[in-house]
Amino acid sequence: MEELTTFLHQKTTEVLEETLENMAFVSIEECTSDEALNLKQQMLGVNLLITEPELLEMRLNVSKELLYQIAETMYTMDRDELNDQLINDLLAEILNTLAGRFMTEILPPDSDFALSIPELSDEEESTSELTFNYIAEDFPLSVEIKAAEMDNLNSLLNT
Repeated sequence: MEELTTFLHQKTTEVLEETLENMAFVSIEECTSDEALNLKQQMLGVNLLITEPELLEMRLNVSKELLYQIAETMYTMDRDELNDQLINDLLAEILNTLAGRFMTEILPPDSDFALSIPELSDEEESTSELTFNYIAEDFPLSVEIKAAEMDNLNSLLNT
């Protein structure tokens, strides 16, 4: 399990860094959950199911302030032009891109996978052992991965 966790953490970090760098020129640093909590930010969360080849759920939690900064950069808009719908759509798009890149990285070449539509979620405590915390532009974000069957996921990755 520790080897699987390390592998998933590494891949999550790589694709999150690539996604945020490509979308908004934002870099990330890994941190502990305590360091992230100490930043005391209002967080927005979004979930997405990966339905094939194995059932996984990815959750992305991002500081609302960081999302506003990313939106200002990406859309070259002033903050007063941004609204909650645009911020929510941006959050969903980041997770959708992240999940697609993640699956491309962890699966063998030419493998198929299926993603559901991202859904906004209420803030809640992490319930997964696979929660990875980061800081970007001095704001917290985290990625959580839940697998229906960790043994099946491990087998899939070792084929």
